Amino acid sequence: MTKSLTALALVIPIVAGCNGAFLGNIVVLGITVGIFFATLSLGRTAEAARSTADASTSTASRGG
Repeated sequence: MTKSLTALALVIPIVAGCNGAFLGNIVVLGITVGIFFATLSLGRTAEAARSTADASTSTASRGG
């Protein structure tokens, strides 16, 4: 939460001098990126993430 507020505080002075079309494009780009990452996380659970991490460490420890 703090990172997003910091990013917003840094972006506001930059965007304040822009016209409406540029600001609109930035908003649409942000929504698009949000939808993309939300789609990637669909259907993932903590258990699936843990089993994937366990599988990658077990193959690395075998050496081959």
